[in-house]
Amino acid sequence: MRLLLTTLFFVLFSTNALAQEILSIAEARQQPLGTQVTVAGWVTVTDEFRGPMYFQDETGGIAWYNGPLMRTGANFQIDVARGDSIVVTGTLSEFQPTPGQPGTGLLQLINESSYQIFPEGNREIEPELITLADLNSGEYQSQLIEVAGITIGHTGVFQSNTTYSIQDGTGDAALYVNPRSDVPGTIVPDPPVDVIGVAGIFRGTNQLVPRDPEDLGADPFTFPGEDIPKSETFDIVTWNIEWFGDAERGPSNNNLQFNNVVEVIETIDADLYAFQEIANPQAFQNLIQALPGFSGLLAPYTQTQRTAWLWRDETINVLNSGLLSTGQNAGDWAGRLPFWLFFNVTIGDETREIHAYNIHAKAFTDETSYQQRVNASNQLKVFLDNNRRDTNVILMGDFNDRLRTSNRSGFPSPYANFMDDDHYFFVTLPLEDAGFTSFRSVSMIDHIMVTNQLIDDHFDGTQRVDDAEFITNFENTTSDHYPVWTRFFLPGNVSVEDDEFEIPSTITLEQNYPNPFNPSTNISFSIPSDNRVTLTVYDVMGRQVSTLLSNQQKTAGQH
Repeated sequence: MRLLLTTLFFVLFSTNALAQEILSIAEARQQPLGTQVTVAGWVTVTDEFRGPMYFQDETGGIAWYNGPLMRTGANFQIDVARGDSIVVTGTLSEFQPTPGQPGTGLLQLINESSYQIFPEGNREIEPELITLADLNSGEYQSQLIEVAGITIGHTGVFQSNTTYSIQDGTGDAALYVNPRSDVPGTIVPDPPVDVIGVAGIFRGTNQLVPRDPEDLGADPFTFPGEDIPKSETFDIVTWNIEWFGDAERGPSNNNLQFNNVVEVIETIDADLYAFQEIANPQAFQNLIQALPGFSGLLAPYTQTQRTAWLWRDETINVLNSGLLSTGQNAGDWAGRLPFWLFFNVTIGDETREIHAYNIHAKAFTDETSYQQRVNASNQLKVFLDNNRRDTNVILMGDFNDRLRTSNRSGFPSPYANFMDDDHYFFVTLPLEDAGFTSFRSVSMIDHIMVTNQLIDDHFDGTQRVDDAEFITNFENTTSDHYPVWTRFFLPGNVSVEDDEFEIPSTITLEQNYPNPFNPSTNISFSIPSDNRVTLTVYDVMGRQVSTLLSNQQKTAGQH
């Protein structure tokens, strides 16, 4: 192989006086760190990870990384495709080894003195069929591999920057979902499944890293309405920004956290943001000043973690604000009474009056903390039932618990009272059901709920946990919570020329998607006029499984 590669690139490099002898990748991998080597092969990963490129020859694989060279902002700068021939001269380095244990990190080329790509040498790279025992041996590092008959220890969807346990007949291993790939949001396939990816390693743990949904045999996930301008929708976000502005208790670099937060806000480009864990009032004021066209308010209490609102002046006119104290025990809210915002939102020619509540519930899973969440939830619901039942209400924030069941094992959700009342609707429940997590890879505890008056305005399918893949090392530099957001249409403001937004002439019930599914699916139906709707699911034997809607008022259109 070494002779073949040397012959292949001899003419191309014969005029370069600085060219080194081309080593096989296997030989190069045996050289000491810091050695400059020249290797050649065929590309298996281009920009799928927005990190290192990978290439291989018949003897092995290797990574190559140069951030400034490879990327400018969101744009990948190297004109290369999978399968292209490549020659790189660079220095051997190791990325993220276990401290004090050389050889436990990813071997890669850095500080390259030259590289050349030869599209005319493109070839299809077939993955090497191996077992998980082979993967764990480390012999296939940086090569394109395929493992057959895998069982993945997770259901629902793949979460960003998460490692999953996988099994085959030879043992257990790790599958890593790179946050910069298109894999996050993909539905986990039912076992057994054949998975393609590159063999990675992180601090001594060998990993199978799929490049895209196709490597998992799955279709890419896309949100509906991505082509609809933000100017035509009302977009809202809830985000716990971990100890924002407090480097001692949150991310250690205040300036980096601040700049990342600005980038996240500008990238999501929403109209209303509900924040939690604002620990530095001055940092929050600086944040408002850094975002032209936005205004904000910090909750007027002295607890070290405050809630806050940030809104776009062009679309939101704030009428009033304050802390909800009526019927509320501040102790059950850990001193963080719900922070309400009363405003008009205007999108196009439509204006809607909305009462929004920003909450940060008591944390932890001990019995006392759990009971505080139960008490707080009951107090809030009594207030909303008595005072806001026939108004437009949005409840959003860090609920510090799940909706189906509690994070306290064996206990019902503190929010079962809202879940059991069909006047209230959690638009983020499908995210929890699908396996998304908003607090690291631990739990889905950040939610958005609306009253019935707003259900029909919700742009279903747009709710998401934003993985902020454009932020490097997000969880350590920015927050341990991810932003959760969704979109709304206001009646009469839909200008999209698309069949899905036209008033139908008949009642229709569409095929559910995905199908088959595990554990959740989407069902669409249309009605030609305002009416009350009951939607019931039966199994193939005709037995009733569930009632999804029970005599609920719906407007004409698609739901």
